[in-house]
Amino acid sequence: MKRSWALLLLGIGLLACPRLAAAWSDGPLLWQESYFFDALLQSRSRAARQQSDPQLMAVLKALAGQVAQQVVNIQQIDVYAKAQQDNLRYAFSQPEPQPSLNTISANLETLTKGNDQIRSNLYFLTARCRMASSQALPDPELYQAGLLLLSQVQQLQLALNALYLDTTAVRQLIAENDWATDKFFRHSAGELLRSVVRIQDSVFSIYNAGYEFSMRSR
Repeated sequence: MKRSWALLLLGIGLLACPRLAAAWSDGPLLWQESYFFDALLQSRSRAARQQSDPQLMAVLKALAGQVAQQVVNIQQIDVYAKAQQDNLRYAFSQPEPQPSLNTISANLETLTKGNDQIRSNLYFLTARCRMASSQALPDPELYQAGLLLLSQVQQLQLALNALYLDTTAVRQLIAENDWATDKFFRHSAGELLRSVVRIQDSVFSIYNAGYEFSMRSR
């Protein structure tokens, strides 16, 4: 059965998260986000604690939605990572696997870039959440918004766990058939797994920021 190896080079554009890229200018903003950092920012933050920004609730809901978008992004990458397992088995069954392996290597590099983009997105969201946390006041609605954000981070962690397992399976499959691969191909597989592991730090970061906000608004 003829297989198409142009599997991933068309889909990863979704991972750049256009909603997130537009959020800085088009979505709800805290007043602090309209300023560059300067020496007065700390005193402005103290003043903000006396009265929450009117956009605080809208920003928290937007952050929860943007974290949910990262969950979808990770799930998309996971689908493609699973597909690479079938692609590799097919390639290793061929008398001349190199042409197929070249395309798979490009796919692995594309997935790695997608993971790096998700990591950057999460650090960006962490910065926004910490800025919101500086203005958090005890309020039941704000507390529920913080819990909503934490629930999305929980889904993010579950999606990342699944991606890690499937990426590990890809690397294991390559290790079992290293007779057909060169060091550059194996490096691409290793970089993909490392990019998945690096996302974990950004997940911890957004979780800690969301937890801090929740505790301050409880």
